[in-house]
Amino acid sequence: ILVATLLLLPRWTPTWGATEAEVARTLPGDELIERVPGDSTHAATIDAPPEEVWPWIAQIGDDRGGFYSYTFIENLLQVAAAGGEAIYHNANRILPQFQHPQPGEGLVMDSLKVYDVEPGKWLLAAQSTEAGEFDWVWLWHIEPVGTNETRLLVRMAIRLPGVTGSSVVSKVTDLGAFVMGQRMIAGLKLRAEGGTEPAWIEVVEILLWLTSLVTGLGAAVLFVRRPAWQAPLLLGLAALFTLLWFTFWQPSIWLRLLFDIALFILLLWVARRAPRAIAVTKSERRATEAMVPGRW
Repeated sequence: ILVATLLLLPRWTPTWGATEAEVARTLPGDELIERVPGDSTHAATIDAPPEEVWPWIAQIGDDRGGFYSYTFIENLLQVAAAGGEAIYHNANRILPQFQHPQPGEGLVMDSLKVYDVEPGKWLLAAQSTEAGEFDWVWLWHIEPVGTNETRLLVRMAIRLPGVTGSSVVSKVTDLGAFVMGQRMIAGLKLRAEGGTEPAWIEVVEILLWLTSLVTGLGAAVLFVRRPAWQAPLLLGLAALFTLLWFTFWQPSIWLRLLFDIALFILLLWVARRAPRAIAVTKSERRATEAMVPGRW
């Protein structure tokens, strides 16, 4: 199942939320790097006019307004790459000092920088190699839809040195970028529509994810150690699919909580049921031995 996920998801995740026309559309930044099928074009419709969406895009950046994604992952990567303090914090308000991004300003550790910007329409960031070629191009593009909505397009292309588009490393990287990117779009949409993200939300998400993982591991132990293996196997598969659902589809907190409670109750039920199956099996064996002496 994990191998199938690794192979199949990258065929779907690069175009999450976007139409075929939007994927084929030429956008700012396409001239900097040759597009390949694995490059992502993600999209979402935001229930707010562009003038209310743009301020949240304008302040994007590691030590600016953040990226509205999983800060604990971003900070782990930042500390591992550059050391020092965790600098990623997602803003829940408009920051006036970051409302006018200029070409050359750093967005990710001064490596990914603002390349060009059209205020109110799009922000383009890029990273170049020593040879002057671009190996990371990231675009946030917005335009009005109807009278009070905004269509957000996020296009990103990354070229890892020595990694081909069909390699396992590239697929894992693409899936990781998808998880972070999906959360970023959801976070941006939430804020632009007038919502806020509680400070405790990431801790709760981690705990709910770990609960599904622990349930799956518990089912695996029961599967190995109990003769009645069918129920633990089904529970383990349910926990695995729940983990994939939590990771790639990111449902609401309340749905995650309900599924975790259900999984945990099922784990307790299976754990109590399995020994009974063993006891019945032993009693049946003793009865058979008594009825047919010497058979065993």
